[in-house]
Amino acid sequence: MSFQKIKGHQNQLKYLSRLKEQKTIPHALLFTGQQGIGKRLIADIFAASVFCKDIDSPCGICHSCMQMKAGSYPDFLVLERDDKGKIPVGNSDRSQQGSVRWMIDRLTRSSINGRYIIIVDGVETISESGQNALLKTVEEPGSDSHIILIAESKSGILPTIVSRCIEINFNPLQVSDIKDIVNERFPDGENSSLISSICGGSAEVALRLYDDKVFDVIIAAAKEIKGIMRGRGTAGKAFDFSGASDTAFIITVLINLYSFMVRAHITGEVVVYPDDITLDTGESEKAVKILLAIKKGLKNNLNVNSILKGMLYSVTEINPRGFPDPDFSWL
Repeated sequence: MSFQKIKGHQNQLKYLSRLKEQKTIPHALLFTGQQGIGKRLIADIFAASVFCKDIDSPCGICHSCMQMKAGSYPDFLVLERDDKGKIPVGNSDRSQQGSVRWMIDRLTRSSINGRYIIIVDGVETISESGQNALLKTVEEPGSDSHIILIAESKSGILPTIVSRCIEINFNPLQVSDIKDIVNERFPDGENSSLISSICGGSAEVALRLYDDKVFDVIIAAAKEIKGIMRGRGTAGKAFDFSGASDTAFIITVLINLYSFMVRAHITGEVVVYPDDITLDTGESEKAVKILLAIKKGLKNNLNVNSILKGMLYSVTEINPRGFPDPDFSWL
């Protein structure tokens, strides 16, 4: 795949192409932006284009490109989150593949083809001690070698690391780009317009919403929210998020749903929502406030069903623009 097939991010892609053409690639790049908008895909293609010797790189057919596709290119190192959601630091013997210390040890050896490219996908998940160990590599990755750090934001990264990188910020994708992506993957898929509008500009989220079980859980929750908003909710009925593995994900998509409803009311954008989930502007604003507060409280192990119900039943008392963030410190 080449940059030509990437949806969105045209200014960022032009900048990266210019760096390569002018042979001015910095020793450290930092890609920031929300999850699922293509940062890692772009980093992979950029690395392949640097290793490929073809004029129209990456050509996709040369030996280097084939090795990159197979994940076997010897000078391409990748650090990713483990099953705990963090990039490991590694131990003193530096043998844990994919850890910070493993990478540092690899870079002490000469590259096979003249340069290393390292991708650290999720640098903000590395512990402070691990980031301090990474700092020297960011400062001096080695002759003609480059490191690409990827993060949702730079707030979790040591300022000393950020200051030594050229940051490229990636914005959420446009709804039209999301539609193109999901229609390519699911040409006969239903609800593409709705899914593209509630994914928050993330292709990853949009594709995940094509799981019928996940989508059905969101629609069912939205129906009940509307019922309670309109005084028709059933007190004994739970918000059943058991059909989806990630409650925070469901809450986030619901926030996107009601945020887009507010925006559509203002801009006049036309999106066809099912009647049984559609709220007016004031109701949508209140729903966003409630769900943002719930999402903030998830880290305190709140019972989502109980707290969400309690807040929804007091919805008439909520000022949508002045509703304060709840204080969960007492839990």
